Amino acid sequence: MSFTAMGQMNDLAVSNNQDTKKVLATVAKTVIEFLEEHPTAVITAKGSTKARTRLYQMGIAQFWNEIGGRYDVKGFLDRNWQPFEKGKNFEAFLIFKK
Repeated sequence: MSFTAMGQMNDLAVSNNQDTKKVLATVAKTVIEFLEEHPTAVITAKGSTKARTRLYQMGIAQFWNEIGGRYDVKGFLDRNWQPFEKGKNFEAFLIFKK
């Protein structure tokens, strides 16, 4: 994320500094900590671009064994929320504690 000369946030900036995994790990840790503090909350996740949403999906799929046991994850596809499945290209995600 960067800021414009006018001080506005720009979530479409690409830094190419090779820290994607670190950023995704930070997001995941923050979601886990938030849900531990707020167990009835529902997290909505969607990237600012289709490619960034795909990165979220790849992260969820990669760690599905750890995620699926503790959290319900729904994907938005064809105007419906449905259980997360590897291999489907969802438009957004809902994550909440079981």
